[in-house]
Amino acid sequence: IDGMLFLAQADQARMALQMSAMKAARELLAVTEFYQALADEQGVTISLSGDVDFIADPMLVRRALSNLLSNALRHTPRGGLVQLQAGRIEGATELSVRDNGSGIAAEHHAKLGDRFFRVDESRSIGQPGYGLGLAIVRSIMLLHSGKLRIESEPGTGTVVVLRFPDPGAPPVA
Repeated sequence: IDGMLFLAQADQARMALQMSAMKAARELLAVTEFYQALADEQGVTISLSGDVDFIADPMLVRRALSNLLSNALRHTPRGGLVQLQAGRIEGATELSVRDNGSGIAAEHHAKLGDRFFRVDESRSIGQPGYGLGLAIVRSIMLLHSGKLRIESEPGTGTVVVLRFPDPGAPPVA
């Protein structure tokens, strides 16, 4: 219900962003600390790298990163690795979550981020969720005039990139 309400508010542009200066490394660490016990239990290593200063809504950035890290842990096998990274590329801040998990077949890529879309039942058996996580992340990026990019290959893993434009810059293409 919370996810649906968030998406409805974002669609109606009723959500006012609370923009502030942020340190990417601090945000990546906070989300990692929250999920570290689950990662340890699943035998998955989380690594962090990079730091940049950027302007965004901290609560929404944490929500997006939390959704992405949760997905990565859900689909990464024991002994796997999830990497969170921050950097600056072509005048924008990029935060990425990369895993070496199950990956997603190319025929599903166009629907990633659609509401209620789940890749297939075999990936979802026993897994919580309603197919709203990536839709919420996409809405968060639209609110920031940013971009969500997802690259994935079965058996190799997935990388999800959040690209935040600099203040005053045109929306990310």
